[in-house]
Amino acid sequence: MTRTVYRRPPGPLPGLPAATTRTVQPTDDAALADLVERACAGTADEHLGGNGDGAAEIASWRPNAVPHASFVIADAGLLAASLISQSEGELWLAYVITHPDHKNRGLGTAVVAASLAALDAHVFAGVADGNTPSEKLLTRLGFSPVRR
Repeated sequence: MTRTVYRRPPGPLPGLPAATTRTVQPTDDAALADLVERACAGTADEHLGGNGDGAAEIASWRPNAVPHASFVIADAGLLAASLISQSEGELWLAYVITHPDHKNRGLGTAVVAASLAALDAHVFAGVADGNTPSEKLLTRLGFSPVRR
């Protein structure tokens, strides 16, 4: 699978609708795993990390997680999440996950915006080619493709 790397410099965010977010907690891991599986089923990201196991994805994210900049929206379960990780001194938007029943409502944008506001730093994101919704979301929030 081919991926495009995006980068966003620090700075103000465009005006966005408000949403109630909270930071990710360790107790969210099972719900995050379920959310990954539901959100990625049938998409270009169905086999993230070489498998479709949401628990394995979340377990692989945890060692490099940046909890203070990783956010969820919850209402009778997790609806969306933005998970940030750090690798070799760089901050990465590791996952943007939205429950399939709640897509196209701005929830992904809200959690990523919360992450970016908490960091105010350069942030990278890798997007599978063909993942048009993620490309649009990142572009709307000021990310641009970069060569890596």
